[in-house]
Amino acid sequence: MKARNFELKYSAYTTTRDIKNPKVSVIVPCYNSEAYLEDCIVSLLKQTFTEAEIICVNDGATDSTPQILEEFAKLDSRIKIITQPNGGLSCARNTGVKNAKGKYITFIDSDDWVSENYLDKLYTSITKNVCDIAVSEMVRKRPKSEKYRLHFEEEKVFETLQDKVDICKIPDCCYVCGKLFRRELIENRPFKSGVYFEDVIWTPGVLKEAKKIVVVPETYYYYRVNPGSIVKTVQSIQKQHDSYVAKSYIVKFFEENNLVLSEKNKHVTKYISYLFGVPVLKTKEYGNVETTLLLGFLPVFRRKKSLYYKFKKNKSLFLFKNLDSHIYINIFGIHMGFKINQKFNYKWANEKGVTEEKREPQLIVSLTSFPERIVNIHKTISTLLNQTLKPDRVILWLAQDQFKNKEKDLTEKLLELKKQGLEIRWCEDLKSYKKLVPALREFPEDIIVTADDDLYYQEDWLESLYSEYLKDSKNIYTRRACRVEKDGKIFKISPHYSNNHYASDFSNQLMGGAGTLFPPHSLHEDVLDTDLIKTLIPTFDDIYFWAMAVLAGTKIGLVKNKDLNLYNVEDTQEIALCKINGQSSRMNDREAFNRIFDKYPEIIRRI
Repeated sequence: MKARNFELKYSAYTTTRDIKNPKVSVIVPCYNSEAYLEDCIVSLLKQTFTEAEIICVNDGATDSTPQILEEFAKLDSRIKIITQPNGGLSCARNTGVKNAKGKYITFIDSDDWVSENYLDKLYTSITKNVCDIAVSEMVRKRPKSEKYRLHFEEEKVFETLQDKVDICKIPDCCYVCGKLFRRELIENRPFKSGVYFEDVIWTPGVLKEAKKIVVVPETYYYYRVNPGSIVKTVQSIQKQHDSYVAKSYIVKFFEENNLVLSEKNKHVTKYISYLFGVPVLKTKEYGNVETTLLLGFLPVFRRKKSLYYKFKKNKSLFLFKNLDSHIYINIFGIHMGFKINQKFNYKWANEKGVTEEKREPQLIVSLTSFPERIVNIHKTISTLLNQTLKPDRVILWLAQDQFKNKEKDLTEKLLELKKQGLEIRWCEDLKSYKKLVPALREFPEDIIVTADDDLYYQEDWLESLYSEYLKDSKNIYTRRACRVEKDGKIFKISPHYSNNHYASDFSNQLMGGAGTLFPPHSLHEDVLDTDLIKTLIPTFDDIYFWAMAVLAGTKIGLVKNKDLNLYNVEDTQEIALCKINGQSSRMNDREAFNRIFDKYPEIIRRI
């Protein structure tokens, strides 16, 4: 390709004027794009807006891409070439941002092109409306057809996150291209290198950070669908993995920000198995359940994700586990998991369930409930009154605001259990915190053991906790925990189930539902600060209690269990307090941990 050909064809659009302070930086990552690069560069030279620099990042191209860039750079002073070893699209974009001088930045892929008014209309709109992002219309171009991917009827400004993701059609159109960004918004938000689908991971967070965006009609970004990409090909393992990570991120992002996500996008493809290039088995994830589909539509296998993958990572040649009504099997690397119908041997408490000989300190079982669960809670309390080791007290804490008529709003079966030792006490509505905070306030010198209102408890449940306390009374003991561990600057939270005894540790984040024993004065004094509870993390009591333990210097031990299963009381899982609380608080567990770490940075040093 000779310079005189370019000069003859495009001299009307080129300039040698030195633009020292460009208003816009256009970043074009270039890698082996010789077939389409000319169209891309020419569309930028033809722009009616001239106060722009064009930064072309040669990302180690091995075809004639470098020569094409050099020929254009000789003709137009706006074109700046940066050459680097091949690092991928994200790396090239990051390099472009670091070298950009413009107040606003836009990205254009080297096989795409834009309308002549593209920069002019976007810049005019973003400055006039004082926005962080201006969004153009997007047109998908195939060899014989074209279709709008983003289309706007009028110029309009959006401020709420729901409106921003809706108008940009996130996650179906997570495009980095087709947008003009205020420089300060993105200069410290690099793209993740070495992965596919980096746009999906990057774009939603930037939209969230933007205070205002404006959509601009009649300005077009044309993205080319190359003929080779139309044919369905077998995806590499890395591409499948990166696709899963990106789509899982979208689901999490929408959940964390209380955004509406279509059912289709909630089903995330995790892995596809091919036979002679034909997709035979597809594993899809929805919530906490994974389903394997034959030929993409016929379900042949279903399992719970979180527990299944704990056992899938086990390296044993043979493994059999029974956990929470699920059986997990690993035979010579073949992993299977399926649900079984498992019944608890429930019996009514027909004799006194509390001890006649009082201890010092007292051993008190404490729990709470709410109106939607109250009809079945007698089943849980019966198991607490049928323990091999009798407690001194079993106390049910209820919020008076939720039961206006007090005991008149309770069931006869529940009230009958008062004869066997149940105490019903009334308190302030602290949501799930009611299972512990009122008991700590009223019985500060005693041992409190918390239970949930939707489980059957095995007969040795209390004994297993109390026996560990007798061995070492300094620690908190729990029958289930998560591990909170630091990996670089990131905290990882993972399930921690075992039928072995584990040494007491600050990193054992208690999971109170299975049962947790709190010795006297084992928690920091802020555990009784109800105003703080209501504002900091009002619905994540287990995380808060764990934080109070770490602050007080109390370690948490994981108790050896004969039976790891949790047995749910029938008809209790459709309405869960955690779901109600989660909807009202608009927070997830990771956000709760972050709030704790911000409030109490000393916790980080201890774990």
